[in-house]
Amino acid sequence: MTHLFYLFIGVGILLALMGCQSQPATSSPVSAKDSVQVFQLFAQAYDVQNTNPDSAYALIRQAGALSRKIGFNRGLINYYNQAMYNRAAYRGDFVLAKRLGDSALAFVQEPTRKQFRMLANFSKAITYQLQEANDSAIVYYLRALDSQQFTRDTSRVPMIQNNLAILFHFQQRDDLAVAYQLKALKHSISDADTGQIIGNYVNLYGFEAARKDTITAFRYLAKGLALAASPKTWREETELFKNAGEYYLADRKVDSARHYFDCYYALTKLLYAPAYLAQPLIGLAQTDWLAGNLTETEQRLNEVKRLTAIDSLPMLDRQNYYQTQYRLLRKTGRPAEALRALEQYNAAVAEFRDGEKNRQLIQYDEQVRQLREAKQQAEQQLVIQKKNTTIFTLIASCLLIVGVAMLLVLYWRKRKMLESEKLAKLQLEAEWNTLKNRMEAQQEERGRISQELHDELGTALTSISLASELLKQSGPVNSAEVQIIARASSEMTTRMNEIVWSLNVNNDNVQSLVAYIRKFCADFLGEAGIQMAFTETITEPERELRGIIRRNVYQSVKEAVHNVVKHAEASRVELVIATVENELHILIRDNGKGMTNEPVKLWSNGLRNMRKNIEAVKGQISWLTDNGTLVSIQAPMSA
Repeated sequence: MTHLFYLFIGVGILLALMGCQSQPATSSPVSAKDSVQVFQLFAQAYDVQNTNPDSAYALIRQAGALSRKIGFNRGLINYYNQAMYNRAAYRGDFVLAKRLGDSALAFVQEPTRKQFRMLANFSKAITYQLQEANDSAIVYYLRALDSQQFTRDTSRVPMIQNNLAILFHFQQRDDLAVAYQLKALKHSISDADTGQIIGNYVNLYGFEAARKDTITAFRYLAKGLALAASPKTWREETELFKNAGEYYLADRKVDSARHYFDCYYALTKLLYAPAYLAQPLIGLAQTDWLAGNLTETEQRLNEVKRLTAIDSLPMLDRQNYYQTQYRLLRKTGRPAEALRALEQYNAAVAEFRDGEKNRQLIQYDEQVRQLREAKQQAEQQLVIQKKNTTIFTLIASCLLIVGVAMLLVLYWRKRKMLESEKLAKLQLEAEWNTLKNRMEAQQEERGRISQELHDELGTALTSISLASELLKQSGPVNSAEVQIIARASSEMTTRMNEIVWSLNVNNDNVQSLVAYIRKFCADFLGEAGIQMAFTETITEPERELRGIIRRNVYQSVKEAVHNVVKHAEASRVELVIATVENELHILIRDNGKGMTNEPVKLWSNGLRNMRKNIEAVKGQISWLTDNGTLVSIQAPMSA
């Protein structure tokens, strides 16, 4: 990502030139012939800038002199912008570029020239950005945005927002970077500028990746790649593909970098003169070097030298060329040529960086000195290695130390793992004991409640029942009331016994439920004079059955038998209970009149209660009329 900020710089200067051309020259009385002559000089400068930046600068100065002579304000502001960029980007003359920028800012202070203030601040910011004075660049970009109120031309606003985003990214303020990049994206989408939209997506990918938001980052990258796959050609895409290639190159993703540099090469070949192919070729050479393709790397560098003079390239491309050449020559055992390449690289850096950057030049000179010393030491070491066999002992010792260290690490990790497992096991045991004690306490409480209900309420109800029987036998006085008391006490005794049975933990098994159902049905149907046929097929009679399952199944069977006695007019009932895998199946069939519409209405509350009870334990219940009524209940034995 080190070169990401060059995405719109070259394009921005071109658009600045085009923007000045496109606006009508109404601010000063300049003839159309003179203005055309000025911009022809600018166009000629642009055509030769990559191949001969000094000739381009001479043409730019001619355009500036002509603009000053005829009083052409647009030509003058464009002169300052083009001259600043030429000197800063191609010659690293930031002193002259700063002086030109100050002149441009002074020029636009006059109220009649305020419409040029945005462009002047924009170009000044680019100069500082090329100089890597990022704080100053941010200040002038923000001033450029503040100056947009004086002009109707907002074409540079997305470029300014884009470059601000990149500068904030370099300062590791990626929240601001994303915010400004999204603003630039909004402008680009509004303008339907597909090339800039793609560039915004590429930058957003890099910013979100820096924020460790991988999902969002790859979503932006996918959108950019989808748009770039369109078979259209945008002139601005040359910088986009260059930027994308350099990004993936810095991320060491060779295939992606080569793809974008190939796109950069193909588009440059289509749009520009052959000399401009030098820049994508340098990117491809860097990619081949990263992939370990030394032959292809050297072929690319030779092709660059054939197409153009290396010193005519922009500074960063010149540095990349010499740096790649230096690495290649050093790798292929050509130290003398490698030294020359390194010196040329240092010369390019020295030309590009001024003032405080000179300290870095000293470091590169030190690298040259160290390279010479390393060469001498290597020759001496070669002689020593032939005579000295102790190096093998050293290697063996190192391997032994590494092996012991690895064993110690493995032992320590194993010990920590065992300790962790032991701790986890103790925690599980503690949780199990707590749960077990809680369950035992609940079981004891159920047993206590069951015993107290049986001892206290059972005794009282039995006394009431006996007293009512004695009253009935003593005479006919209030015999109806006495019968009501006797019937109520009997029903309460029955219900209390059912509650006691459901609470008793000793009854939490399949056999207890089956026995209780069989006893109830036999007694109740016998009192009603209905014959009962009972069949059971139980595979695990002692299997545990939760209290709620026992209670709900029993209540549903009880309700079904009550319905038979009340409504079915049956003489025989067949009761079948069986266990099938993990389910308890109960069938109740009678030979009564079946469930006609009227009985269904009468039974509706009972039927709803039966369904509610069975569904509460995740079971199923159904009714079928076929020569009587068949009730089918299926309930899980564990829920």
